[in-house]
Amino acid sequence: MAAPYSWTFTTTAPPPVAGQCPCSVFTATSTPATASTNDGNGVEVGMKFRSDVAGSVTAIRFYKGSSNTGTHTGHLWSSTGTLLASVTFTGEGSSGWQQANLSSPVAIMANTTYVVSYYAPNGFYSSSSGYFNSAADRAPLHGLASGTEGSNGVYRYGSQSFPTDSWNNTNYWVDVVFTTS
Repeated sequence: MAAPYSWTFTTTAPPPVAGQCPCSVFTATSTPATASTNDGNGVEVGMKFRSDVAGSVTAIRFYKGSSNTGTHTGHLWSSTGTLLASVTFTGEGSSGWQQANLSSPVAIMANTTYVVSYYAPNGFYSSSSGYFNSAADRAPLHGLASGTEGSNGVYRYGSQSFPTDSWNNTNYWVDVVFTTS
């Protein structure tokens, strides 16, 4: 006897960010190997990142060691160096994660590389050498593994400018706060 009904089941994966954002690549408890690198030169430090889904960057954050002094300015860039947003950090604590909210959220596209960075005017930035030998994955965000789109863990000595230099795939502990569209 043939069954009177025919069933077809289709499954799709749930959106990767349902209930997970606002989010960042690094958690509030993530910490660097070196909180204050022994380098007293002004430097822009950052990382390349992507999102699996479109959304907006609402804030920039960085990990600060107690020797990292001065006025810090965060930047969000396209992968080609177009400045998309900047923000000055105010009311910083002496150490730990610092966050500055952007005056307006910046829309970003899915699967597109961006660079988040901040300027440490007196150096002594946080670092973890070799960190980006592999990706820092916390879906929907990804700190890219070096080699995915050039080197990751980027810096530029001197004035505030787009960081393109890299050394030993170092994580400088710069991050974004991201919300979905």
